Amino acid sequence: MPTAAGSPSSSTTVTTTSTAVDVTENPVSNRNEGGGGAPAASATQSWWESISRARSRILSLASVLSSPDLASLADSDRPARSLLDSPVAYAALSTALSAPSSGSGDDALCHWLYDTFQSSDPDLRLVGLSFLLLAGHYLSGVVSSSAANPPSLAGFEAVLLALYAAEVKARAGKPVLVSVPDLSLPSLYHTPRPSAPSRQPPSAAAAPPPRPSVGILSPPLEPQIAVKSTKRACIVAVALDSYYKKISFMPSRSKIDLCEFVAAWAGQDCPCRFELDDDDLNRSSLCSSSPSSSSSSPQVRIFFEDNGGIWRCRGDEEISDPGGS
Repeated sequence: MPTAAGSPSSSTTVTTTSTAVDVTENPVSNRNEGGGGAPAASATQSWWESISRARSRILSLASVLSSPDLASLADSDRPARSLLDSPVAYAALSTALSAPSSGSGDDALCHWLYDTFQSSDPDLRLVGLSFLLLAGHYLSGVVSSSAANPPSLAGFEAVLLALYAAEVKARAGKPVLVSVPDLSLPSLYHTPRPSAPSRQPPSAAAAPPPRPSVGILSPPLEPQIAVKSTKRACIVAVALDSYYKKISFMPSRSKIDLCEFVAAWAGQDCPCRFELDDDDLNRSSLCSSSPSSSSSSPQVRIFFEDNGGIWRCRGDEEISDPGGS
């Protein structure tokens, strides 16, 4: 009986010892499984999810545009970046956006752009932002539409509101400030004019150096749920500002199309319509493929709110491409 009673005790001791040895003999294996392996697995899973989202968006776009050739972009190692840099994809989307029936509330391409910009993938958001030329079609449609039978542009407005809402969230209710330096102080760019000597007693304390004045470049943004006529210029201006912040990532064709729209809005009599910095450029090379180059493009009034974004984008294009090619 004592032997029988001691048997299970002995067996339990051996099992416990064996388990303890197994744990201590493989410290590297257990450390990898509990610590270092988790971040690596999480990073791999995040990368794969990003690739899968981009491929899904590309296949969806190929279906919307009925263009099977675009599906080959999904096979790239960086499908979102390949879509952004693809001239074929850009030309196909530009053609679809310039169609007379585009921009309506049930426009599948506008739905695609809206969903793409809402993605958490930064490259996919850049793809949605690169087609800001839809703002040109939108404003042209608003101006040329008759009051009796206005076209439905709810699709364009939804995309613009998505861009606006993202900027509202990024600014967090704060205004955009600009610091204007005191021009009475010398700088790298100018020498101030000598001022008349002031008649102050020798004992007077030296005046503190003037502080730069701070002005409000843009007031805090208010959330909008619809594009009202009184807020249209502000919403488009904020979208242009968002585009400018990422302009270094934008494809060249996107920037050229934006400049072409601005030139078309200025009217046919404006010399900037075909002249860029007095260079004798080949007009057909820039304008033949642009949807805004038609002589029937309506003149669009550029509001004060739009000027900042337009000229920042235009200036960046001139600096990055001084030859105008």
